[in-house]
Amino acid sequence: MRKLARALLAGAVTVLSLLPGNAVAAKSSHSGPKPLDWQECGTLGAECGSLPVPLNWADPGGEQITVAVTRLRAADPARRIGILFFNPGGPGNAARPWIRDMAEQVFPADLRARFDIVGVDPRGVGESRPLIACDKPTSQLNGARYPETRAEFDALIAYNREVADGCRRATGPLIDHVDTVSAAKDFDAVRRALGEQRVSWLGLSYGTLLTATYAQLFPEHVRAAVLDGSMDHTIGSRRLAADEAASAEEVFGQFAAWCQSDPSCALYGRDVRAEYRALLERSPLPAGASGTAVTADQLGFGTYAKLIFRSSWSQLAKDLADARTDASAFAEAGAQSAAYRVITCHDMPTGDLGYEEFTERLAEVRRLSPTVRGYIESWDVQAGCLGWPIKPANPWGAIRVSGTPPLLVVAGKHDPATPLSWGKGMASQIRGARLLTWDGSGHTAFLNDPATLAREVDYLITGRP
Repeated sequence: MRKLARALLAGAVTVLSLLPGNAVAAKSSHSGPKPLDWQECGTLGAECGSLPVPLNWADPGGEQITVAVTRLRAADPARRIGILFFNPGGPGNAARPWIRDMAEQVFPADLRARFDIVGVDPRGVGESRPLIACDKPTSQLNGARYPETRAEFDALIAYNREVADGCRRATGPLIDHVDTVSAAKDFDAVRRALGEQRVSWLGLSYGTLLTATYAQLFPEHVRAAVLDGSMDHTIGSRRLAADEAASAEEVFGQFAAWCQSDPSCALYGRDVRAEYRALLERSPLPAGASGTAVTADQLGFGTYAKLIFRSSWSQLAKDLADARTDASAFAEAGAQSAAYRVITCHDMPTGDLGYEEFTERLAEVRRLSPTVRGYIESWDVQAGCLGWPIKPANPWGAIRVSGTPPLLVVAGKHDPATPLSWGKGMASQIRGARLLTWDGSGHTAFLNDPATLAREVDYLITGRP
């Protein structure tokens, strides 16, 4: 279960299944949330329901969609503090599996005792309806993210626009309203439906952007919030890729150093950087009995997926050691869900860059990550949102939060996915925020560092950072 939780957080580097059958948004004239109709779900005592919310929050009496809500009631009702909203990142990751199926593995016992843990599958995601869907893959492998010529650059833009047009056909009007601001308003509708005056928050990775957006919009309803693995929405698409490239390269260096010093590493005593670069150059690689070749994209993004969790380093070393003759461990890496692409392009747009600027950015990323070579989530965003024709509903800009109790921003010194500088940037935009840094390697302390996790739990319970 822990392995599944880590995979869900990874977002772009995991293959998330899409459910068929987009429901048509219904008309409704009601202006407030109805009470949730709960039903038992799963085997851990969770409850599942759905809530109608406006398709377009600017027209609350117009068409309605539904968001899926999951709740695990506090195990110690006499000491219940309230509700804890949880978002596992992505974007495009559903909260329901974490709460319904994995709560005992994911959430510390003290959180489960003191809070009703509540997850909302963001609009268009998971079991919310209608779903974000696309009739073409939202990513193209075999190097298309890394055009070397103007013709390849033009082909990438044409592909992205063709994909976006297909997403609009498959998704319908929802396609214009799946930004993070709209999602934050959905969460407040859930709060009102639950009859809660104030809520606590636990946001991981992209979930920090959602948490901060909620706090900006509804500061009076925030009791406490942990923002772990923070996004800084001011940096723009160029820094998004450059910062992550540098951080991922640094963490790969730590991985290589560990292999040099620890005999348990399957690459012990070998030049890990040189061997990894050689694998990228040799790709496509054989994938065992399947006969399917593994591309450089798959090898790169599969490595990134394991690099971001310190507990996966042993497996990464073994997989890389095997890759020369059997790279099947990387065969499913490099794709992402339709929801991931559509939401990301609303919140982190690349815009209409020219060929020269785009190639300058690619050169910068490769200079900053000579081993990782830019096989990072942020470059996938950079390339995948290039020329995206759907107008971004929540483009780059500061999130200014004031009027809340002190919020806790948590950032790792060696986080390959959300660098420390982003945590500092996030904290600087939240009046009264506290920044907690941790010294280990990996993406989010919640999933990598028990000592920092204990401090997060203490803060959520006491409200004192």
